[in-house]
Amino acid sequence: MRKSSAEQSVLAALRQVLGRGELSGVDSGTLLFEDLGLDSTSVIELLMLIEAETGAEFDTESLELEHFASVGTLTEFVSSHG
Repeated sequence: MRKSSAEQSVLAALRQVLGRGELSGVDSGTLLFEDLGLDSTSVIELLMLIEAETGAEFDTESLELEHFASVGTLTEFVSSHG
């Protein structure tokens, strides 16, 4: 999957999980837990939304906390699986 498509999918899923229509100020360096307030439950929801939108399936065995450090690291992870 192209990085731009992956980023669009990540941002769309974040808007849904956070219940926001707009994510002003969010970029690749935005931290998912510290800046956006995600927790383990919202990360699972986020992954399920990204899987539904992209058709990708993420192997839970390959998930690492570092994949969820920021919007950019999650985008890299998603783009490598599509």
